[in-house]
Amino acid sequence: MAVKIVLPFLYLGFGFLVGKAPIDIKKQTAYLLTRVIIPLIIIYNISTCRADLFVSIFAMIIMMTVMMYMSRLFSADAVEQLCFFYLNIGWLSLPIVATVWGDSAATAVLSLYIGNSLFGNSIGAGMLINNGAAKVDIKRTLKSPPVAALIIGIICIPFGDSIKLYLPPLYRILKLVMSILGMGVLGMWLAKIKLEIKDLKLTLKLAIMRALTVCCLMTLFIFIAGLLHLGLITANKQALYMICILPPAANIIVLETHYCHTGKSAGLTAWGTLLSLVLIPIYIVVTRLLF
Repeated sequence: MAVKIVLPFLYLGFGFLVGKAPIDIKKQTAYLLTRVIIPLIIIYNISTCRADLFVSIFAMIIMMTVMMYMSRLFSADAVEQLCFFYLNIGWLSLPIVATVWGDSAATAVLSLYIGNSLFGNSIGAGMLINNGAAKVDIKRTLKSPPVAALIIGIICIPFGDSIKLYLPPLYRILKLVMSILGMGVLGMWLAKIKLEIKDLKLTLKLAIMRALTVCCLMTLFIFIAGLLHLGLITANKQALYMICILPPAANIIVLETHYCHTGKSAGLTAWGTLLSLVLIPIYIVVTRLLF
């Protein structure tokens, strides 16, 4: 288990070293991860799905909606609002959960990633375009890889038994590649970011409020899942509660750069990621010791 905990952070360190090299492969790595690897993992899980997956997707969208409206109580800035509710479940959480807690937990968290990505890419883009107003960018949402993967996965549901029979070896390879690339691209990205104290102060404020909010919402979700006998959710509480200490999504800087031509979220995301990289190993060790 100790080796499993360390592996994702070794990938992160390797990515950091690569990020310091003269050749920049962040964009190519991120493209492969977000456009190929994670969509294929989504297709596999949806096509071999359980009802829990779709419940979790909608539950995540509801949680993010609540958090979006909460963010307006303490900030009028669209970027700061996004950094509060749009989380890095794909590049950071999925590789760690898959490595430490295994397939079942990875599937549970993957469903949250789908909801998080759908909401973040559509509402997030709309907010940046409309100065904080939560409007859905339908065109961007339909073009996003998670939506395409979700649709393909649903189409493939009738072939789910065959996929379960023949493709598990490929799925295991995809998960390993996701862990290496996900943590690696984070390391490459962190190697290029400049850090400022003012961003750290705001990051700590957002992180505390986010942790408390997500903890309350996740507890409610797990309680309801128990009433509905959704075993995928109730059996993976430790992995799901790790969502509380995740940083803002790295994709926020992509959206901000494209729509606003600014980079305010870079510092907030970098500090948030570093904070999470300190808290996550502590969380894993404590939960493994206590439970």
